[in-house]
Amino acid sequence: MSAIVHENTTPLSPAELAAAMRSFAEVSAGLIDSYQAIERRAQHVENELASKIGELDELSRHLEAILQALPNGVVVRDRDGRVVRINRAACEIVGLDGHDCVGASAAQRLAAIESAGDGREIACADGVARVVASKRSPIRSHDEDVGTVTIVDDRTEFARLTSRLHAQEKLAALGNVASGIAHELRNPMNAIQGFASLLEKRLGAGSRERELAARIVEGVGRADQVLASMLTLARSDALDRRTFDVNELVEDAIREATLGFEHLERWALTHTTLPTRAATASGDYVKLRQALRNLIANALQAQPEGGAVHVEAHVDAAVLVLRVTDAGPGVPKELAARVLEPFFTSRADGSGLGLALVNTIAVLHGGRVELSSQPAPQGGADFRISIPFQLES
Repeated sequence: MSAIVHENTTPLSPAELAAAMRSFAEVSAGLIDSYQAIERRAQHVENELASKIGELDELSRHLEAILQALPNGVVVRDRDGRVVRINRAACEIVGLDGHDCVGASAAQRLAAIESAGDGREIACADGVARVVASKRSPIRSHDEDVGTVTIVDDRTEFARLTSRLHAQEKLAALGNVASGIAHELRNPMNAIQGFASLLEKRLGAGSRERELAARIVEGVGRADQVLASMLTLARSDALDRRTFDVNELVEDAIREATLGFEHLERWALTHTTLPTRAATASGDYVKLRQALRNLIANALQAQPEGGAVHVEAHVDAAVLVLRVTDAGPGVPKELAARVLEPFFTSRADGSGLGLALVNTIAVLHGGRVELSSQPAPQGGADFRISIPFQLES
């Protein structure tokens, strides 16, 4: 082995060279150990980072699942106003599916529901009008606005229940008035009707006086019917529930509704008959018959020159549905919200109690009355009564 010679240095002796090699080996071993320690530390950090990323991904998925499960709508926008996140509830409220909710096409409808404030009716993309309330808040990061989040609440059902509560309060007040009116008027009305009946019998047949007496009897009878309707409208008395045949209910209601109509052949009055196995329901037979009779009579009166009227009944999942459609002029949109109000009528000779009474009977049964926003198959009004029930075992 030749000696290593450095310029201006004395050549190393074999012992010194051996010592230098040993020192180099020790340094190299130390460097290798340090590198391996750094490598192990880097691997540990990488594993920790991967674990944290996995936890963050899981947390993100969990938060996204919570966001999508929220019953309220959530719309998140960036600093430029672009929608960057929206949950399922918001899409349902605005009437769009999830693919259509992000993008320029939905911007106008989203802006409408986001600006609803304390609650107003919004025409949604699916054709349904909903009562919507919203609240917008800024998203801040490092004292800077980086976007907004809007919470949207569908209050349609709340508005409907509130309206129903107000209607019930009106009916309660009406009940007090009706009870007093009935008490004060029925006794003198009965006396008038009794004396007019006696007078009618004593007067000669075919005389003008006898005709006038008959009209008095008839007029008192109609007034008594109005009083009876007012009392039924206002009372929330117990229902006489029993199991009954739906086909029989429909046939009885048609028979009663057509009693006062002359030239019945002008109307094409049809009804759907249920199969025997599906023809049973439960409820107050007399009141439900009265409600259905009023709907049929209303459909006939809407077509004074004659027309088509169809009565349909079906039982679906312990809900009795009674539907009456006609070929009349229908109900104008501006009046649709008021047709079930007491004393509201568009006919000169109407009392305004017929449809209100239908609504009261439905509510007493825990059901509802609906006027379709679409014309009936015949082109006229489409009324539907839905009554939940449970047959006795």
